[in-house]
Amino acid sequence: MFKLSSEASLDGAITVENKFIVEYMPYADGDYVKVYLYALSLAARKSDSDDSVERLARRLDLDIATVDAAIEYWSELGLMSRLGDDVCFFSTRTARPKIKKFDVDKYREFNRRAQLYIAARQISPNEYNEYYSFMEKLNFEWQAMVLTVKYCVDLKGDDVSAAYILSVARNLAQDGYRTADAVGERLDEYGVYYKDLCAILGVMGGKRPDHEAVQFYKKWRIAYRFDFDTVYHVAQGIKRGGAAVLDVKLTQYHEQGLTTIELIDKYENERKELLKLTKSVNKALGLYYDAVDPEIVTYIKPWLNLGFTGPAILAAADYCMRNDMRRLSDLDAVLRDMFAKGIVTEQAVKDSIINENRFDAAIKKLLDLFAVKGAVRETHRAYYANWVENFAFGSDIIDYAASLAVGKANPFAYMNSIMLGWHNAGLTSLEQAKSTSAAPVAPPSGIVYEKYTADELNKLLTVVTEDDD
Repeated sequence: MFKLSSEASLDGAITVENKFIVEYMPYADGDYVKVYLYALSLAARKSDSDDSVERLARRLDLDIATVDAAIEYWSELGLMSRLGDDVCFFSTRTARPKIKKFDVDKYREFNRRAQLYIAARQISPNEYNEYYSFMEKLNFEWQAMVLTVKYCVDLKGDDVSAAYILSVARNLAQDGYRTADAVGERLDEYGVYYKDLCAILGVMGGKRPDHEAVQFYKKWRIAYRFDFDTVYHVAQGIKRGGAAVLDVKLTQYHEQGLTTIELIDKYENERKELLKLTKSVNKALGLYYDAVDPEIVTYIKPWLNLGFTGPAILAAADYCMRNDMRRLSDLDAVLRDMFAKGIVTEQAVKDSIINENRFDAAIKKLLDLFAVKGAVRETHRAYYANWVENFAFGSDIIDYAASLAVGKANPFAYMNSIMLGWHNAGLTSLEQAKSTSAAPVAPPSGIVYEKYTADELNKLLTVVTEDDD
């Protein structure tokens, strides 16, 4: 459990003292500082039932070993103490750091050289202690630490912070470089990268390369196998974010196997065209999405893979919008139906739409007659095409049937019932239709049931399931 000592608590408020910020925080690992501050907040929540090391690690996205190491670090400085599961915080005013004895003669030359390089400020005893602890703990040669200090000064200037120097040294040690020869060789290699990075970051409007940027470049060149020209070319397209944004881009290209400028440019040009087409499709359908990548994967690319061109897709999208089919799934159904019929080019799509709409003018007159508002629907087209092409009825018979359906709840279905009876009776002329006594028989529910042969059903463009308005 985390808790405050009496010295560290003041009326229940947490105080992060200036002494901690000035004398302790600059020399600590960033994760250790996160652990200290978050644990301090947990210590103040006395009613919190879950202020454990495990919770702290989970909330900070750290492993428990790192949290334990942080607690040990602050304990050695006298700011914490740990007894079992209990961790207690102490004020910096009463902190009693564990006494560490270092060989003064062993580090005398290190002290002289480090201060020589870090000329803009006086190195404090605490800072020296951090260097000594690091070297002792990781078996890092003092000559290697001197080289690291010089490298950091060259990158950041002679007022570089101890935290930065220790971070660079820690990275070197974790990579297995601990002797002066090994560190010197590695830093010489970084120096070569530094020159390249000055040009790369410069084209992005960035500042001088730091050690993190050098590590990025090492990954791009060695792990990803990009050459300088490729990295520089990609950097030219980035205006904000620096090396971190460039790393995201290059990682994406690496994962997709795009290793040359030509392949990258081809990918980006295709992506721009995909984005342009996707936005145009959404505009045609009256849709808007913040992120369109899922749409590209689910719809746009599959349509293009079927052989549809961009203009053909847009022509179909315009057709869907005018027919009140505004979902991407509606457009997908229309395009796949066209694909099944071998219709994939822009002209073929437009011709299909024209053929589909061939009866729209006549249907619109019927809608006006019935005082039905709204656009022509697929069901209307299916009815009308069946009357003309399957029943072979002329406009005079259709108009007569419409006059009988005026005022009915479902006029198109009512018309269809009348003409289905005429068709089954073999009537072919208006005179025969007018002379017949055949009339539709509506069930008590008011729903008109329709009978079709299998051939007639197959010729219908859609299955009629919706009521007419």
